[in-house]
Amino acid sequence: MNDLSEAPYESDAGVLREEPNELHMELLNVLSLNPWDGNDSAVRKQMFASHLGQMLTFRGATERYCQTGAEREFAKYTFSTRVPVDCQVIRVIDRYRATLGADCVIRNREDNPHTLIIYEDVHTNEIGCIDVQTHTSYHTHFGFRNVIKPALSRLKAGDWLAAGTILTDSPSVTDAGGYKYGRECNVAFMTHPATSEDGVLVSSDLVKEFVFNKFEVRVVEFGHRYFPLNIYGDAENFKAFPDIGDYVRPDGLLMALRSYDRDPQSYDRELAIVEQGMHDLMEPDHVFDRLTYARTGRGRVIDIRVHHDRQASVFPTPRGMETQAARYDEALHEFYSEIVKEYRRLERERGREYLHLTPEFHRLVVEALAATTQTKERVFKLYRNAPVDDWRIEFVIEYEITPTVGFKITDTHGGKGVICKVVPPEAMPVDADGNRAEIVFAPNSIVSRENPGRAYELFINAYSRDVVNQICRWFGLKPHEQNTLARIREIENAGPALFRQAVDWLIGYYEIVVPDMAKWFTPGSDQSTNSRYQRPMAEHLASIIAAGILTLHYPPDNPRHTADIVRLLEKKGYWSTYGPVTYTGNSGREVRTKVPVRIGSMYIILLEKIADDGTAVSSGKTQHFGVLSPVTNVDKYALPYRPQSIRAFGEAEMRLIAAYCGPRAVAEIVDRNNSRETHQAILDSILCAENPADIASAVDRPVVPYGNNRPLQLVRHLLACMGVEFVYTPHVPDWPNPWPNGAQPVVHPDNGEPTQSEPAPCEEIT
Repeated sequence: MNDLSEAPYESDAGVLREEPNELHMELLNVLSLNPWDGNDSAVRKQMFASHLGQMLTFRGATERYCQTGAEREFAKYTFSTRVPVDCQVIRVIDRYRATLGADCVIRNREDNPHTLIIYEDVHTNEIGCIDVQTHTSYHTHFGFRNVIKPALSRLKAGDWLAAGTILTDSPSVTDAGGYKYGRECNVAFMTHPATSEDGVLVSSDLVKEFVFNKFEVRVVEFGHRYFPLNIYGDAENFKAFPDIGDYVRPDGLLMALRSYDRDPQSYDRELAIVEQGMHDLMEPDHVFDRLTYARTGRGRVIDIRVHHDRQASVFPTPRGMETQAARYDEALHEFYSEIVKEYRRLERERGREYLHLTPEFHRLVVEALAATTQTKERVFKLYRNAPVDDWRIEFVIEYEITPTVGFKITDTHGGKGVICKVVPPEAMPVDADGNRAEIVFAPNSIVSRENPGRAYELFINAYSRDVVNQICRWFGLKPHEQNTLARIREIENAGPALFRQAVDWLIGYYEIVVPDMAKWFTPGSDQSTNSRYQRPMAEHLASIIAAGILTLHYPPDNPRHTADIVRLLEKKGYWSTYGPVTYTGNSGREVRTKVPVRIGSMYIILLEKIADDGTAVSSGKTQHFGVLSPVTNVDKYALPYRPQSIRAFGEAEMRLIAAYCGPRAVAEIVDRNNSRETHQAILDSILCAENPADIASAVDRPVVPYGNNRPLQLVRHLLACMGVEFVYTPHVPDWPNPWPNGAQPVVHPDNGEPTQSEPAPCEEIT
């Protein structure tokens, strides 16, 4: 075994050593997840703490190679469904049952979005309930699919559940209780055109591992003034919207409604022959119909809730058009009826005075009674003090989003960056040992951001990888090779010296990097028997060879200073691949770097700062006054694109733009968004362009000049009534003549800007 003469708190001769590391995890809150917390600046540590609240749960998450031990504690407090008390299950009720036939809502139980478990507390005999959802989303867009645990998949009435039993959990929690909130990725710090200004170069294979779920909610009401169109059915089957498990149309159109009036004198009575025919109801009118769009893409409907006025004496929806929605309403009514039925049974068996309900179950019973009980007085349903129409349908649509250019990623050191380019994996940098980078960051960002913990993480993980590679060379095995235990045991029996050499090499590395972890494998150490590694070393070697890298217990208060780790690894003969790398540049040619680059693994987090929707428009939607109109809930999703930008410029924004970009830029923005003529010219340019995403000039200013926007027209009209008129005078700078050779500015006839004229004649000096 390698003999390290240095004590954990000592250093080599002539090197000053700081005081012992006292960054105990109990004092670090969320920063306890970063093993190199002491190496990053306070600003970057605060940024990492805020990033933990912005990270997304994605599909290809992995556990971290260097763990502090706090990960398992964080895994205990994820968004999971747990049994609150020791209880016995009374009833398991699915909101939508999987059935066959014309009245079925779902065909597979996996598509049921909600399950209710009614239980009895074994200690207090109190009746309670547990709501089990298939997905979790406490954000307007982001969430994740819950992982169904074995305790729920086989649950039935009469089963006993212990307090704390997990029924569903986050996909970020492993079966062993670990917490995987990011992904280990091979990273290289090197210059590249894509890494300027916090840019990041990413492999196309890696972005597929960062696929995450996004949820959209849409609400549609119809009945008294609108009826649905048959946009998802055919001539034989009327289907107004996608069912649970179906996908939204490629154009994103979720539902289409057509206006009508039950008055016999209504206009559509005359147009019914062209508006309400069998095939007319299958084609939406994009001008007059009320359309509801979801986002484009492969959206899957995962939940539908239908609210219907069952007490109405006359149902306004035309017969046959409500059949699909009525199936969901009947299924929801049956769900509430089962709850009321179970409550009545318990009330009869135990008596009302002895029946104790939890607040959650009491509220649910009241809701179920309100939904199923018919009263003499008609009850009108309201939503935010507004009457609900005959039918109200709430959709939850799930999308799978793959990150691309514009998405933001970060590490655990506050080293965030924006994906600026995605290239094939074969174009990414690769070193002499075949280690290929998946992400490229700018190298100078470590110094400018004062977070050298990034470099230490990459350095230690690179050494951990090559320690395993060296053991594989000695044993004649390959990294990531599975089922190697038998081969390693043969080596242990046939060549104990080689086996001992590999063990000493491994434990020696542990003693340098993580001294406390080395004690787990060292006989005679001061560790208790329970904290030592109890399995044979052959099994440990087989596990690290299968992983291809070492997993280290690296707490923030690791006694070995990171600078000493680097120095001792080089002193004791450990090595890691460090040399020129080869990659494919923007020219398409293979390039070899002149300076050495180390490729190692870092833990990468995906942030919610995504770039999958537009934030600006060429010309905003205007109201009848000619100025920008606000987007309301009625027309927010009426178009497949954004009708309005997310921000309208006010006086403060215009002053800033005028200061930085000049007055012409301000005039262009104001005119584009407040002039009907300019708005029409922009629409014509987009519709007539061969490539609408690449238009050199959307407005031909000699044809559509400035000054026709509606606010300016109103001011001109008011001043004209008082006999006042604006006259345009070109602005001529009053500073010394900027034009060369004494030229004088001349106003351009098209845009009114001063341009250079012929040189003025020079006076003769005598």
